[in-house]
Amino acid sequence: MDSKIKKYRTKHKKCKWCKYCKINKICIDLPYYYTCELKDKIITWESLPRLCKWYEIKEEKKENE
Repeated sequence: MDSKIKKYRTKHKKCKWCKYCKINKICIDLPYYYTCELKDKIITWESLPRLCKWYEIKEEKKENE
């Protein structure tokens, strides 16, 4: 991960950059939603928690390895 991206995501904590945030899709016709696997709950973006003591940056997988 680029150091600028990592620095930004560490400073501006949002669930979508956390490794515990997972996208879920039931079927093609329905919209997707996000869940926190650690807390076992649905994340609502209207009340997005910016600070979480369990927040960890999602590491991008390298294609060549």
